[in-house]
Amino acid sequence: MKKLHSLIKACMTSDMNLFKIKAKKGKKSSIAVVLFITLCLMFTIWSNANILFEKLSPMHLQSVVLSFFVFLTSVLLIVEGIYKAGPLIFNCKDDQLLLSLPIKRRTVLFVRIFKFYIFELLFNSLFIIPLIIAYIRWAEVLDWTFFLTSFIMIFTLPIIPIIISCVIGAIIFGFSSHFKHKSIIQIVVSIVFLVVALYLSFTVQNIFNYIAENAETINNSITKIYYPAGIYASLAIKFNILDLLVFILINISLFSISIFVLSKFYFKINSRLKNVTTSKKTNIEDLKIKSNSITKALIKKELNTFLRTPVLIINSGFALVLFIIISIITVIKFDSLIPIISDQNGLNLSKDLIMNNLSIVILILISITSYMTSITNSLISLEGRSIVILKSLPIKVKTILMSKIYTCLLITTPVLVIGDIILFIKFKTNIFESILLIILSVLIPLVSHFIGLLINLKHPKLDAENSTEVVKQSTSSFISVMLGMILLVLSIGIVIKLATLMNSILVLVISVVIYILIDSILYWILTNKGVKEFNQLSI
Repeated sequence: MKKLHSLIKACMTSDMNLFKIKAKKGKKSSIAVVLFITLCLMFTIWSNANILFEKLSPMHLQSVVLSFFVFLTSVLLIVEGIYKAGPLIFNCKDDQLLLSLPIKRRTVLFVRIFKFYIFELLFNSLFIIPLIIAYIRWAEVLDWTFFLTSFIMIFTLPIIPIIISCVIGAIIFGFSSHFKHKSIIQIVVSIVFLVVALYLSFTVQNIFNYIAENAETINNSITKIYYPAGIYASLAIKFNILDLLVFILINISLFSISIFVLSKFYFKINSRLKNVTTSKKTNIEDLKIKSNSITKALIKKELNTFLRTPVLIINSGFALVLFIIISIITVIKFDSLIPIISDQNGLNLSKDLIMNNLSIVILILISITSYMTSITNSLISLEGRSIVILKSLPIKVKTILMSKIYTCLLITTPVLVIGDIILFIKFKTNIFESILLIILSVLIPLVSHFIGLLINLKHPKLDAENSTEVVKQSTSSFISVMLGMILLVLSIGIVIKLATLMNSILVLVISVVIYILIDSILYWILTNKGVKEFNQLSI
């Protein structure tokens, strides 16, 4: 037991930065930001739960809200669990170290899943605790058994989603481990889930109305399909100690069986993920050494880093995928989008203004995509301890920094131009406006790239344990996202204001001039102050 406790503690502190937050000095502001975001999320969930309770309480269907939220939370846990399965369970950095110790392999797997369970428990609590608070207000009968049931459910509800996530994750990683580019399947699945989640977020009000109208039917379906949702709603209304004990026993049994089964092929998957797979045989005599220019070699290195970091691709590339999707949807259903844009509760733009300034609509879409795509805010941090090697190379710092900018342009520009062409064909944009918009498809992302790199140089995280910590939990990524949102609001406001005062071609020309000026200033800052910041980097 002592060995197990030591192993769990070591894995928690090495892979989960959350558990080391007290040990770091000067992190009070980071803790405050995390708490603020957490409270905002919990308040949002509490508000949505109250809306449903208000609609269904006159029909005495409060239990429907409980079962629906438990089911929805479990679905989100599964989606989030598949996304987290990679860095937390499969292909972990310390596999070789742990497997070399005198510890049973099943114990190693248990520790991995237990760590996964702690993450899912925290995520689950963000939803269930606000639900419990909201239910207290609308409950017809409330006694101590509800709080006992809820307390136990907080700890047991994540178990089944974890099992499902591990199974799906094992299938995805097991399948992808046979291929050279192992992260492609993970990326595609994650992007599909994100697109679906975004679609649901836009239709949340319609979903609530549908639930209110078909509450009993939905509740019957959920309780039949997903046992935990039904048992929680049942125990909250009419407590039965036997049902609760059976539920706990089922979860413990499923958890134990899953660890036993998964241990049979878990380590084979991990070993394949660490192997390099090639698609063809090569003879030594056929090998040729190719030399590239310094800039080309650095760009190739940055592209490899990007392509081998799924969390970076998903985090920064989602806006690009969304831009293509929106472009295609605009071509197919543009007429149905105009009422939404001109709605008083939305952008409140007149139909005539939209139709007379279609190139401005494209410009706004380019701006949204550009400021939502921040790749460079993690590129310095992803160097990690190898930054020392990079600094020791006989290469100008300016060349190193600009290679990161060029790499980001190679990623964003083709996608933006493809989306532009789709919209040009739909809106029949004239050649001069098309050229200006393509130029802006390079200039606007440059602002985001320059700013992200400068912020990452100022706030590097070179001691991160994994890429997820760099991309999702660093100061640099947080500041870049917040600053990008501010710049996006300002740029859209200025463009819309100019569009009401002058024709669209003049707006585009002014935009090109402004962005050339901004990019030139940012380039000067990067090649001067940025170089100094890079030289001061150290582990």
